[in-house]
Amino acid sequence: MLTPHLSRRSLLAVVPAAALPFAGKSRVVRDADVIVVGAGLSGLHAAQLLEEAGQHVIVLEGATGVGGRVRTLHDAPERCETGGSEIGPYYARVLSQAERFNLTLRAGAIPKIDFALHIDGTVMAPGAWATSPRNTVVGPAHAMPPYELSAAFLPRDSGLKELDSWLEDSRASEDPSLLELCRRRNADPLALRLLAAGIEADDLAMESVLWARRRRKIAEWAGNGLAAFSHIVGGMSLLPEAMAASLHGDVLLGRRVTAITTGRDKATVTCADGQRFRASHVICTVPLPMLRRIALEPGLPKLQAEAVAQIPYGQAVSLYLRVTAPFWEEDKLGSSLWSDTLGRAMRWATPSGEYIWVMVGGAASRRFRTMSDQDISAVLLRELIAARPSMAGRVAPIAVMNWSANPFSGGTFAYRSPGQIGRYGNIASTPLGRLHFAGEHTAELLSGLEGAMESGERAALEVLRSQ
Repeated sequence: MLTPHLSRRSLLAVVPAAALPFAGKSRVVRDADVIVVGAGLSGLHAAQLLEEAGQHVIVLEGATGVGGRVRTLHDAPERCETGGSEIGPYYARVLSQAERFNLTLRAGAIPKIDFALHIDGTVMAPGAWATSPRNTVVGPAHAMPPYELSAAFLPRDSGLKELDSWLEDSRASEDPSLLELCRRRNADPLALRLLAAGIEADDLAMESVLWARRRRKIAEWAGNGLAAFSHIVGGMSLLPEAMAASLHGDVLLGRRVTAITTGRDKATVTCADGQRFRASHVICTVPLPMLRRIALEPGLPKLQAEAVAQIPYGQAVSLYLRVTAPFWEEDKLGSSLWSDTLGRAMRWATPSGEYIWVMVGGAASRRFRTMSDQDISAVLLRELIAARPSMAGRVAPIAVMNWSANPFSGGTFAYRSPGQIGRYGNIASTPLGRLHFAGEHTAELLSGLEGAMESGERAALEVLRSQ
């Protein structure tokens, strides 16, 4: 599988050599003011802010490159984006960083995804679904293509006053599952199955309605998706690479943290290779599946520990395909495919390249999660071609990204199950003495790239205020 790399050459392509005073030096510092665990956007942004305030910061990253769940395939001509990459016009922190490092932003090249449908083994145009004998959806949703069913059954209006009202509303309203909500709105079994095929949770019963309302509120605040998203020319990974290169302290890769001990005066971070680092404060930004593997001393309070153990993550496996010929011109169907068993094969384009992004999420991804990348590529491509023969000989594999099996993520993004918001609030962000927490799973206002930076900013301010 192709992976990006953090090298002096790639960094110099982003920022001038004068901005890299420590590049090329082998300097191991075991003591610092603050240790940041995780070199994703949240950790790097926290490190930036702390350095600007005069703190000596060390960043420890378990992987061999920075960016976390931002990952551009630099070695592929298409520069596929295998993680977060879309920048909304309201992503103030992300936009500020892109401007700081002179990165160019442009809108995606394909404004609308043109789906063909693959349902119960049959391929058809979306317009044929309404009269298909396979379509047993009842009521007004009968004529809707499957990828629009959420508009009929899931919240259209968030009902939330502010971006952080999802926390307040959890105390005053019930929080059933998406499955319960859809049943209340008379969704029949086929509608439920097709709705479940479009989410990253393994089941509609696993996701909270209030969490869906929170997503809707973010969309409302952003103009309901009417404003175009942008991409960084050359790939989203250029941003975390530039952020890491701008730091004066060490960004140490391949340092998987196994334990964090906090005392009265200092905190000690232990890595899998036995190295130990001491600091006045630690900011841990790793996703919750990774935090569960870190021994904390003292341990988290009971309710916070429960939240860390129970909050779920979306699951998805992706295959990226090079288009060698426009297969959609052969069968006269859309250039993308929505399937009830194979996920979404989307004709995707950024300013850096065009490719087919096959994303299999939720329950459909279960069988792929434990496969090797080679087997995922072979099996998924074979089944895609069987579903849509026009793809044969017209696409070729580029790479696979299995976030479910990734040792530094354990999934895509955090979400909440029914009742969890009312029970836990945002307790995952609560500091434990000298230990602070960040990452998109702790953001209160926004999600994704901007939520990650928001959380890093909050944690950095917590540290500075405690001094």
